[in-house]
Formats: sequence, C-alpha cells, structure tokens
Amino acid sequence: MPSTGRALRGLRPFFYPDLSRKQLIVTLKETRTKITKLLFEQRTLALAGFTTESRAKFDTMQADIDGLEADAQRLEAVESRSSVYDSFERSPRPGIGGQTSGDETRSKINKAFRAYALRGWAGMAQEQRDLLTTSDASGGALIPQLFDGVLQEAKKFYGPVALRVRQKITENNGAPIKISITNDTANGMVLLATEGTSGPVETDPQFQSRLLGVDTVSAGLVKVSFNELEDSSFDLDAFIRGAFGVRYGRGLEKIVTTGTDSAGTELPNAAVGGLLGTAAVGTTTATLAGGIGWTDIVNAFGALDAAYLNPGTAWMFNTGTRSTLLGMKDGFGRPFWTPDPSGDGPFSKLLGYDVVLNQAMPNAGVANATPIAFGDLQSAYVLRTDGQPTVLRLQERFADTLEQGFLLFTRVGGASLIATGAPNALVTLKLAAN
Repeated sequence: MPSTGRALRGLRPFFYPDLSRKQLIVTLKETRTKITKLLFEQRTLALAGFTTESRAKFDTMQADIDGLEADAQRLEAVESRSSVYDSFERSPRPGIGGQTSGDETRSKINKAFRAYALRGWAGMAQEQRDLLTTSDASGGALIPQLFDGVLQEAKKFYGPVALRVRQKITENNGAPIKISITNDTANGMVLLATEGTSGPVETDPQFQSRLLGVDTVSAGLVKVSFNELEDSSFDLDAFIRGAFGVRYGRGLEKIVTTGTDSAGTELPNAAVGGLLGTAAVGTTTATLAGGIGWTDIVNAFGALDAAYLNPGTAWMFNTGTRSTLLGMKDGFGRPFWTPDPSGDGPFSKLLGYDVVLNQAMPNAGVANATPIAFGDLQSAYVLRTDGQPTVLRLQERFADTLEQGFLLFTRVGGASLIATGAPNALVTLKLAAN
C-alpha cells in the first residue's frame, strides 16, 4: 500500500460515516437485492442465447456483481464491527463518579494506540498500557483489545473458506506438531464361522501421522503520517484494523485454497496445493470449448463418497463461475439452478448444499483448471494458526518522511486430513485440456 500515509490526508470524513447500525443493515440489504436482481437478469440473457450485444451486457453485469459483492462484504464488516462496539462491556474499574462507559473505553483504546504510535510505551500511562495485550519487550508488538475480533470477522467476510476447514490453534512458538489420521474404511462386520470355538480376528485401525508446521506471513506495510497521528479526530485504531483485516481474510483464503501466499509463492508448511491439492478429481469435462454442463455438475456430486454428505458439505467456486452456472438450461430452456425463494440469498445453495464463494478458486474456461470443488471441508484440511497476529510499529525507518510504519504478521500452516487409501472428502470438477 505505497504512500498510504500521504494518501490519507484529507480523508478523515470518509472512514466511518455517521450511520446507525439500522441504516447499515438497510444499505446492506439493498446491496444484496441489487446483486440478486443482476443474477436473475444474467440468467435471463443466458437462457435467451447470447448475441454480441447480450454478451457484452452480460460481462458488464458480471463486473457490477463483483463490485457489489465487494461492497456487501465491506458493509458486513462495518456492521459487524459496529455490533462489537455496541455490545462492548463496561470496564470493571471505577471511573470518576462510577464505571467507565463503553464509549469511554473505546476512546481510551484509540488514545492508547495513538500514544503508542507517536511515542512508544514511554508516552503511555499505565492505565492505557493495560488496554494493550503485549509488552514492548517482545519487540514493540501490540494488539488492541478489539483487533482479534475484527480479524476473525474478516475471515468470515473476505475468506470464508478459512473458517470452513478444521481449525488448530496453538501457542507453542511455531514448533511442529504431529497430527494423526486414520483410514478404517476397509473394515466392517465379519461372520464368526463357529460360535464358541473361534474368536474374532484382531483388526486394528490403520493410523498415519503428519507434521503440521507454520510459516510467517505478512499483511504488508501501512504508513501513516505524523500529521494524521497527531490529529485527535483520526480513528487510527479503526483504520489499521480495517486495512489489515481485509488483507488477513483474503490472504488466508489464498493460503487455504492453493497453499500459496498472495504473490503465488508456495508455503513450505502448507499442504502442497492447499485444498485444491488435497482434492481428488471427481469428473472432467468432455471438451474445453464445450464448457461445463449440468451433467458435469451431477457427476461431481456423485463422485463424493456418501460418508461426506452432511450439513457441512459445500460447493466452492468464485463469482465468475457462479454466473456461468446460472446460465445453464435444459433442452426446454429451463434453468438447472433454481433459486431458493425462502432466503435472502436465492443462489446460496446448489443441489441442497451451501455455496461458498471463494475468489481464490480458478476461473472457468482455463484448460486443466479445477474451478469447482465439492465436499466436506472440515474433513479435508486443517488450518493451523500459532499465536495471535502481531502488529509492529516502525518508528525510525520512515522518520525522514515524517511517517510511521505499521506491519502485521502471523504464523499459519496447513495439512491434508485425508489418509492414504481413504475416500477423498473433497472432489473437483476439472476442465478438459482442449
């Protein structure tokens, strides 16, 4: 985020408009309604058959949908943060004339963050230092009290797949840990040939183990000018949390899905290929030019072992692939993907199972790509996070440009939970090579 500090000047009125939660919810609902309307219009164009004009209109709608989806995620994040602030418990410490209110507590958090940004721990009173969770002895790291909750919300809105897989949270300085998995699918019930004269054969489950380590990943650097830091009306805490929260969610989405960071570098302690590398190919389309057909969707559905069909099972693809699926129709021109009229998200389920939108998934139309996955994500992959995310304050590095730098990093890793020889908990729909 180059020159962030300089770019921030003059933008204070736009960080948090004076809107109530109720207004935010109304705006979010209106945005979701617009998305639904565009999805229905896209499907109408697709069912009517594409022309040069309708194809261009379809593509324009897709760009609008992507933008609205991003806006909806932003609104959801802001609304969620508002709910956290509104429900913030009063401090048990007595203030002058009684307990400290939630607004006063939040004001102290912002004041403490700003004091730390300007002068480090030396500029903070003990009362303010209590609002932060780590000490300067650990390298100047800090996490304001509400920071972690915002990062968790970012995983929900910007990287939902990171919450769908199994979680392993540790506090052991990143040391590798051993996880055990088992494959007992070949065993069942056998006949005892002669009752009373022969005993059952010992049939122990087959256990396997894998080491689960972590890699250090960063959300990049954010610079803020001294002028902004000195300005008491600037909500520095909210800005830093918002900027890093989005990066954190999207970054985890890419790590879990592909086993790489946002730049495409393979992480040594993430399963090779992430979820997509863990998955088995359930079906392959006949040709690349023919695209994805409804039969391919049905074949992918049928390729998943019935043991993994449960309430947590889900489809996973990006918004572009969703638009492709919306245009599928049968020989009578009727859409295969029918909406659910009972919910706010009419296209949030496919064949009765949840749809997880994952922008890290490959696009449809690319040879040998796997744009669609289906399965039980909790049984397929484990995401390990070690310790709390850490924010570093870089005081001297950018002093010549009158700026402070802030850097977030965390430690994450992942591994497959599929035992060798066991049915796969996740299958993909693969596009043909030509």
